[in-house]
Amino acid sequence: MRYTQYKGVVEREYKKSLRKIMHDLCVVEQLDAADGAVRLGVAKSIFEYWRNFYRFDDRQRLFDQKVQELDQMHFLYVNEAKKPTAHTTFKPTEESSLEGFQDQVEKMTAYYRMVQKESGGLAVEAAHLQLFEFVEELLQRYQSGELYEELNEKSLEEIKKGT
Repeated sequence: MRYTQYKGVVEREYKKSLRKIMHDLCVVEQLDAADGAVRLGVAKSIFEYWRNFYRFDDRQRLFDQKVQELDQMHFLYVNEAKKPTAHTTFKPTEESSLEGFQDQVEKMTAYYRMVQKESGGLAVEAAHLQLFEFVEELLQRYQSGELYEELNEKSLEEIKKGT
């Protein structure tokens, strides 16, 4: 007999569609291939074929669940990006001060965060985010004086090693 013939026999016996029968056996009762095949009265290979066809294998269901979760997360990020925000447009100036540099870095970081959220981290441009976050951290350390202290400590260590 063929798969479709086995399918017809099983559906007539249980008076349900094969999808519902397989769902009950694989998801609700969590039977493995051998026990499910015995229950339906078919060969194990047929049961495994049906289970894979309807995606009721444990790994397939887990994979499908994760894909669905990722799709929902992507939908949330897309909606978040569509919310009205107070975007300040960048007006180029001839300013070359530290404050101007810091302002530009903050805006670029915000831009790359948006790119990362919209693409789910898959856009090539999203790789720049870490660099700009690092630059922001360095600027904060510079302004708080931590960078200067670290430089003094390192130079003193070098002087001690040299003598």
